[in-house]
Amino acid sequence: MIPVAMEMALHDLAIRQLLARLAQAADDRDEATYLACLAGAVRPAPSEGAAPVPAETYMRAAMARLSRADWTQHKLVNPVIDIQPDRIRASARVDAVVDLALTDPDGKQHRLTIGGRYEIGLTQQDGTWLIDRRWLHRLYVDGDAKGLAI
Repeated sequence: MIPVAMEMALHDLAIRQLLARLAQAADDRDEATYLACLAGAVRPAPSEGAAPVPAETYMRAAMARLSRADWTQHKLVNPVIDIQPDRIRASARVDAVVDLALTDPDGKQHRLTIGGRYEIGLTQQDGTWLIDRRWLHRLYVDGDAKGLAI
């Protein structure tokens, strides 16, 4: 039998790896890996609608937003993970800094940095942690974003 502290550490590590996989899948525009990080339905930010949406729909919307950028690089820092005692639910708050490049209609490339905090809800299904809620609170945009859809 695994001691409780070690079991919790293993859950924490699995969640950190999941968050990193999702960020890397976003940067790589890897739809299959992105989708594999999601539960069957995902609750988007309240500004995007209150009801959970199917994971495939959520992934397609995320990829559509990402496709506006020439490239992105997500950097995740300061994750705070709270695993419920039943070990079936968890939440994470993680700060993110995203560097990206966008090309405007005139062909000029703009580099931006967006900083924010993700609030993530997680559920464990068949021993695997999956994301079922993902909200971004944008805190700042550094760079000239005027006229660009970000």
